[in-house]
Amino acid sequence: MNNCSEEGHIEKMADLICLLRQKCALKDMYFVKQVGISSAEYNCLMQFFNINTLGMKEIGERLGITPGGVTRIISGLEKQGIVIRNISAEDRRNIDVDLTEKGIRIVNEIRQVSLDLHSEIMEQIDPEHRRSVFFAIERLIGAINVWVEGHKNK
Repeated sequence: MNNCSEEGHIEKMADLICLLRQKCALKDMYFVKQVGISSAEYNCLMQFFNINTLGMKEIGERLGITPGGVTRIISGLEKQGIVIRNISAEDRRNIDVDLTEKGIRIVNEIRQVSLDLHSEIMEQIDPEHRRSVFFAIERLIGAINVWVEGHKNK
């Protein structure tokens, strides 16, 4: 592939990823409205899919936000009875965030609504193209993960 053609592919990928982020943000607003939480709270709760406890530090790393930002989000979720903070059993210097029963119900609701919504979206993709879409998304995520790992400390 020559440079001119490769540059066109790079620009196309950048444009498509930007558009995908915009569409995902619009899709996420559906959940925010349905559950009645803020976007930041929604992003935080998504980290709890298939897990009921996370450390404050890990939440910050997953979301790419400051400790103060994590504290604000967790405080809001705690006031709503969705999470509770506890001193970590593994290291008493750290704070764990646990989902409450209400939090588990909300995360499960978000997960089910997500599955239903993505089922509707998948119906828009021809069955013979679905594997290709999944493969491409998995490869893209892998490539982004490699890039992120290589740029963590920069």
